[in-house]
Amino acid sequence: MDATEIINGAGKAIEEKLVAAYKAELLDDYADLGELINLKGESTGYTKVWKGEAGEKISSMSIDIMPDKARYINIQVIPDPKFRLPHYVYEGLVMGHMSQMSVDLYPDTDMVANLDWMLENYQPAGTVFDELRKTMELSISKLTHMRIFSSPMFAMVKTPELEKVMEFEGYAARYADCLFDMQAKAELSAELETHARRERRKLISDSIIALDPDRKMVVGVYGEGLTRRIEEATMYSFN
Repeated sequence: MDATEIINGAGKAIEEKLVAAYKAELLDDYADLGELINLKGESTGYTKVWKGEAGEKISSMSIDIMPDKARYINIQVIPDPKFRLPHYVYEGLVMGHMSQMSVDLYPDTDMVANLDWMLENYQPAGTVFDELRKTMELSISKLTHMRIFSSPMFAMVKTPELEKVMEFEGYAARYADCLFDMQAKAELSAELETHARRERRKLISDSIIALDPDRKMVVGVYGEGLTRRIEEATMYSFN
């Protein structure tokens, strides 16, 4: 693949993998985001939302920062809150001279209070993380919200090599496999835990929006109304 193919194709394989795994259906409720038009009237990309068979919300945002030269992607899976499952996020900025990519299974329960569950269920992701850090140099996020809400398996790389983007995407696919395995054995939570998870997820999403230093830039590109619509589509669960 040449540079343009890698930049324009970033995240597509992950998007297709998730939609297929969850037998998800594209939702008409968010059809207005199928083409993101900036304040200059330019078409810049899309945000799509699917609903999986077990109530999962899958969202994928792909934006041309600079056509054929820079693309931002953000792909998420938010499981139904009735299950004790993490929130999958694969995101990054892909460019010819320097790319930054990250992936995690963000927990939406207190990690200390649920340490036994974390140690058992995150073990496969830990194996993938250990392999990744031996082959690629990991970075620490400068963003407060990413440091606060991430799991111990949070992985981020910065690389000038587009081939490394494809390699990292392979690891992101394996993180998704870890989520699939968790979901296969997940049990329904008690009503109080489900309610607490809903509340915590909203708190996390609200906090990320408040703490994101790049939000003003996004508002400058799309306006407040469309920015909020994108946030609703990508960051909040269905229920």
